[in-house]
This record gives sequence, C-alpha cells and structure tokens, in this order.
Amino acid sequence: MAVTQPDAAALLGALLASEDDLLLVVQRGEITHASAAAERLLGGAAAPGRDVASLFHGESREKLSAALAHEAPATWELQVCREGEGQAPVKFLVVPTAGGSRILLGRAPARGDAVRIEETAITLTTALADIARELATKGAEIEAARAGLEELGRHRDELLSIVSHDLKAPLHAIRLQGSLIEHAESPPTAAQRATIAGRLLRNVDRMTSLISDILDAALADAGELRIEPQRFSLGDVVAEVVDTVAPIAAEARVQLRREAAGAALVDGDARRLYQVVLNLVENAIRHSPRGAEVLIALEAQGARARCSVEDAGPGIAPEERAAVFERFQRRGGRAGRAGLGLYIARRIVALHGGSIWVEAGARGGARFVFEIPAPGGAGGAEDAGAR
Repeated sequence: MAVTQPDAAALLGALLASEDDLLLVVQRGEITHASAAAERLLGGAAAPGRDVASLFHGESREKLSAALAHEAPATWELQVCREGEGQAPVKFLVVPTAGGSRILLGRAPARGDAVRIEETAITLTTALADIARELATKGAEIEAARAGLEELGRHRDELLSIVSHDLKAPLHAIRLQGSLIEHAESPPTAAQRATIAGRLLRNVDRMTSLISDILDAALADAGELRIEPQRFSLGDVVAEVVDTVAPIAAEARVQLRREAAGAALVDGDARRLYQVVLNLVENAIRHSPRGAEVLIALEAQGARARCSVEDAGPGIAPEERAAVFERFQRRGGRAGRAGLGLYIARRIVALHGGSIWVEAGARGGARFVFEIPAPGGAGGAEDAGAR
C-alpha cells in the first residue's frame, strides 16, 4: 500500500520528536532538521543551519562526504562528536531524496536496533518517493491543463475575430439591399428584383456556410464528426459540384474543366465528400485570376480513387503547405470561409481512410489532391501536407 503525504509527514514528525532515533536532514552540507535525540546527544552542533561536517572528525568526516555524495540508500558507521563526552560510534542509514536532501537516520550501536532503523528508513524513503512521484504527476497535469486553457483562449480569440469579420460583411450587404428597397422612389422592376434577390441569397449562403463550418469544426474537435458510408460514384459528386459552382465561376470569369476517367466508385459518405470537393473547387476559383482555368480531375489509382483540383493562382510555398490544413488558416491572408474549410476537408478524408495534400500545379498554381479507398481497397493514414 502506498504511503500518503500526510502519513509521511506524520512519520517524519515522529522521528524528529524521538528521544532515541538520531535523525538529521541535510541540504548541501547544511543541517535543516534535527531530532530531539540528535540535539540532546550532539548539542548545539546539530542545530539547523550548522555544517553537518562539524559533527565528525578525521576519517569519519571523509566517510561522511562519501555518504552524502552516494546516490542510493546505504549504511555508514561514523564516529560522532558528543557534546562533552568525546566520540561515539553510530551506524547511520543515509537516504537521498528527490529534492537533493540527505536523511541521516541512526542510533548508537549499544542501544540500537539496526533492523528496525533500516525498516523505518525504508518506509520513510518509500513515502518520500511516493510524494515526489505524486507531485511530479500533478505538476504535469497542471502544466497540461494550463497549456490547454491557453490554446482554448487562442482559438476563442481567433474564432471571435473571424466570425465578427466574416458575418459583418454579408450582414452589411443584406442591410444595404434592404435599405435600397426601403428608400426606392419607385417599385423595382422584375430585373432589379431578381438582382437584389440574388445578392440577398448569396449573402445568406455565405453566412450559412460560415455557421456550418464552425459547427463541423466543433464536431471534428470533439470526435463527433460522423460519416454514413454507401457505394456511389465519386464522378457524380464532382459533376454535381461543378454544376453548383458554375454561376460563381462565371461571375469570377474563371473557366471550369472536368477530366474524369470512369465513374470512380467508392464506399463513403456522398454528402461529406461533396463538401470536400466543393471546398477545394471554391478555393481554386477564389485564388485564380480572371480568364484562368480551374482543372478538376478524377481517376482510379489501383485500389484508390483520386480527385485533384488545380488552380491558376500564385501557388503555395512548400514550407507553408502543411499549415493550410490547420484551423483558421487562410491562403495569403485572403478572406474565405473562416479558414476552416480545408481543416474540415482533412478530417472528412481521414474518416474515409484516405489522405489529402497540396502540391505545385503544372501551371504554377496549387493542386489539391485527395485519395480514398475504392471498393476492395485498403485504407491509408491521414497525410495532410506537401508532397
């Protein structure tokens, strides 16, 4: 049974009060505690603050130096200088502690019981070791909790900053459109209504996407992000994404080109993988200049299906590629979807037993690639970063 800290403190207190046991606690050669028996036998020389070497002479002082330097409990017979009575032989058990102190526990051989002394010392040593281990464990737990709180604080500040910025813009746009309608001198025409409605819906979609990303990131952090696997064609998902973003690409004057080699059947969650492809394509459009082309390619690689999205933007430096999959990261500092899209994509791909990475594109931009197992294939480890 482990000795508790209160037990060890009580044991040490009892030894210090003992009229029989000689107990000295020494730190860097200086006495910090002495039992009643030690003070009675050795007098003022055993008082706290005194040099322990002053209690010994000649050969015993040399043996004391060796005993204090020893890193394991050991028994040493030393001649102590008794106050007014000359020298007397005492067998000491010298025990090193985790804090660097040395405990000298002994009794004059004529009256001593070496076995009991050693048992007492071993019990004390065990208690001190248990206390040291418990303190070290608690210290590590406190440090981990402190670091975790600091990390949570940073995430909170980042999230508040991003949400306040990214929600403010679409809300301002919605308010502006509403104000224009309210103060219009004449009812809007059908074309004007369509334009205003389109702008309102786009800004609502922006806010919906931001809120969805925040919720998905929270689920991923809590380990609650789930997939519902079924067999489907990844090619159909890519085609659906291209159809969805076609108006966005047209407005940005960016061409979309799709290259698909077969249906690329996979066992996965179609809704979640649609989310991954949509994020990659929207990012590619956002980072491509007007008149550029975004290439979405799909192919089967043995027992794996591979999808890649290549933009015509400035690319990503090799040392920055792994970081783009972390939370709140935005390429080039540009506004996007709160910097959570690629983080969520990485977690979704990992749930499918796949891997995702970014590499240099053939045209100087960035190519984002993800692979997931095809039916009958084996899953791979998550691998977000540069290749």
